[in-house]
Amino acid sequence: MTPEACPTSPRRGFCPVHEWERLVPERTFLAAELEEEAVDPAGDPAGDAVGDAVDEPAAAGEATGHEAGGATGPPVRLALVLAGALVPVRDEGGAPTLLGRDAPDCAHVPELSALDQISRAHAELSWHAGRLLLTDTGSANGTYVDDERITGPTQIWPGSHRLRLARDVEVTLVALDEFGAPC
Repeated sequence: MTPEACPTSPRRGFCPVHEWERLVPERTFLAAELEEEAVDPAGDPAGDAVGDAVDEPAAAGEATGHEAGGATGPPVRLALVLAGALVPVRDEGGAPTLLGRDAPDCAHVPELSALDQISRAHAELSWHAGRLLLTDTGSANGTYVDDERITGPTQIWPGSHRLRLARDVEVTLVALDEFGAPC
């Protein structure tokens, strides 16, 4: 889905018609842009010239390395939408994000304690070599990716898989924008 296909909105990356679609401009010339960045106008490779700007904010629609699978820039900030609440996923290098009725990462989810099909310690999200992995932690009713019960660590990414805890608790993995809102 491209932003051009949607009505204009005052909020970047948001379309009132396609609320849950990720809006990203199509970038067919990213490789050429990266080559241009490697040599600045003065001919200095990789911006070694004195007085180069550091950490300039990217212009709207410019590639920043925050896109799914981006290899440059800071890591993408992710969260789960669970029972209508956002559960932030810890960044790479941090402790796993724990999911379950008694999990401290889910303590703010209002109706989770009433969902007894979810185990107290149901699943966890962890990073390994730049990949986000979902692992069932011995739950009674299972963790599902694309309607198949997982038995070991399974790689996931926003928009790429259908996630479910137990029989019928849908979970959505989303990327967060710079303001902490799903994008």
